[in-house]
Order: sequence, then C-alpha cells, then structure tokens
Amino acid sequence: MEVDPGGGKKTMIVKKMVAFSNREKERILQEIELYKKLEKNDFVIDLIAHIVDEINHFLLFKRYSLNFSEYLESLKNEENVDELKHLKYFSGIVSAIEELHSFEYAHLDIKPANIMKTENEIKMIDFGSATKMPIEIKTSSDHHKHREDAEELCSMMYRAPELFNCEIGSTLTTAVDVWALGICLYEFMYLENPFNKIYEQGGSIALATQSPHMIKWNTGERQIREETIELIKSVLIVNPAQRPSASEFKSSVDTLIETWNQKGTDSVDTKLEISEDNSREITDEEFDLAMRQN
Repeated sequence: MEVDPGGGKKTMIVKKMVAFSNREKERILQEIELYKKLEKNDFVIDLIAHIVDEINHFLLFKRYSLNFSEYLESLKNEENVDELKHLKYFSGIVSAIEELHSFEYAHLDIKPANIMKTENEIKMIDFGSATKMPIEIKTSSDHHKHREDAEELCSMMYRAPELFNCEIGSTLTTAVDVWALGICLYEFMYLENPFNKIYEQGGSIALATQSPHMIKWNTGERQIREETIELIKSVLIVNPAQRPSASEFKSSVDTLIETWNQKGTDSVDTKLEISEDNSREITDEEFDLAMRQN
C-alpha cells in the first residue's frame, strides 16, 4: 500500500501485517526491533514509523520504485554487466548482513527481490523471516519444525543445502545467509539464478544444492572474470562449517574491488554514493490521515 502523508514528504510504502497468533505477533515485533538495531546501517531500509494494535501492524518505509530483481531483468539485453559496479552494490548488501549477524540473527530470505535500488542507494529489506541463530536440531520434532520453517521463510532458489534437510544432530547457523549471498552474487553477474534451468526442467533444487560443482560458468554469452567466479565458489560450499563468515566474505569482496580499482579496470567512476536520508518520523495523526486518503 502506498500513502502520501503530505507536508512535502515523498510517497511511502505501508506494510500491513495481521497477527492471528502469539507466534506471528512475536515475529512482527522482532522485525521492528531489528530495524531499530540496524537503523544506522546505510544499506538497510529505514523504518520511518510503525503503529501496532492487538491485531493489525503497520510499518512505514520510504518508497523505492525498483527492486534489484527488476533492475537485473532490465539488463538482460546487454552483452555483459559492469562487474565492478555490481560488486560495489553487493558489498553494501553484505555489510547489512554482516551487522545483522553480529546480533546472532540470520535474514533467511536474501534475494534480489528483497534489495531495493535507486541511482544512489541500495537497501536490504524484509527482515520478517529473520531468525535467531544458532539452532540445534536435536529431535525428530525439531527436524520437522525447522524444515517447515525453512519452506515458509526461505525462498527455495536461495535456500542453503542444510535447510532442505535439517538433519537431526546438525546445527543451523548464520552460514545459511552466506550461501544465499553467493547465489545472489551469481545473479548479479549472470542475471539469472544458477539453478534456473534445473527448476524449469522440473528437477530437484534440494539435490542441485548438494552439487554446486555442477554450476555452469562462462558457458553462455555473458563472461565474467575468473576472480569473480572464485569469489562465488568460495561460499557455495555444501558444508556450512567450511563457508566463510559474512565478515570474511565482505573482506574478500572489498579486496577484489580495491584490486580492480588499483588496476583501473573500470572506465567510469562506479562508486556507490549513499544519499542523505531526509525522512522523519510521522505522528499517529499523520498516519491516520494518510490511511483515510486511501
């Protein structure tokens, strides 16, 4: 829902959620709390205001006209993407996830559609699936519960191998997000998910994630640098314990960006500038007026 509270403010987005159970209410309140924790991160969308009653929950955000999935789709007629520019975008997203992990939460639904973009801004959104980590899978009940949670909260094409199984005796960690980041980086470069063809042919994504070595690289029209391929491969590892942390991954991304900058591989300045956010918190009266106008 879009609203314009007036007073010269830009149009905003209202995210309305209804909590029919205590668990749903707790998850919504947790999402609000995470936005507060992350409010100083330049790469996380700002929660402008929220109003909560016993059932209805309204979260107000600045309106962004384009998500990253739509942006990537708009590039498909181009021969190749600007790798350096996209790496700089990607570094911002990893920065957001790195800070989220510092609070011991996994986002669980990292994907281009949950990244908003303008010319000068890139923001991670939708922390409604975020889950406290680590999670130990001790019993059959744990196994079924967390596998069902993964199916509900985590988009299948970005789901880490361990989330398909949730094996008894295993421990889920923030490494699930690092896998999703690797899939996103592949999309940032190739403009498609590495498992698209398997999905279109009716194959099993769960099985495909167990064999990331089968992912195709530079086989089509689009070609990317070997350094970028190795960067993606470094996180698409089946064993979560062998994946780098978000902090380690960001360090690798930034090192590659710095190396390319020093070599002068980019012909134009692709530095991502973050615009100053001029949003302000609105009052309950302004919110009520905005709602009546719709």
